[in-house]
Amino acid sequence: MHLTTRTAALAVSAIAPLIVSAPAPAPAPAPAPTPVSVHRGAQPAGSYTYRGTVQAVNALTGSFDLIIGVGMSLRLVHISTSPTTLLAASGASLRLAGLKPGDVVRADCRNTPTGLVASRIERVEVPRP
Repeated sequence: MHLTTRTAALAVSAIAPLIVSAPAPAPAPAPAPTPVSVHRGAQPAGSYTYRGTVQAVNALTGSFDLIIGVGMSLRLVHISTSPTTLLAASGASLRLAGLKPGDVVRADCRNTPTGLVASRIERVEVPRP
């Protein structure tokens, strides 16, 4: 009996290094990334909605700069308007010159070769403390 136990122990000690050093099976390939447009829901491709604080307004060129939060960072986005851009504040119409730095807005934009162009800009009322 003692001889059999000793033989088994020697066999295990001889085979163990081979089992431990055997290459691991290859991991399964990662799934292909999902296109970003799928995550946007009903928005058409190239359509973006930004919510941020107005930093500057240039009524002569019909554009404004918006500060937005991206993760733990802040970004400055330059947005242009077109003659068909709808501007609103609390349900009433608004002119671009009516926006001032510090206003919080939501801008629905589309990407064009010349940059972002807003199709709708809405000033959001923020409760004052």
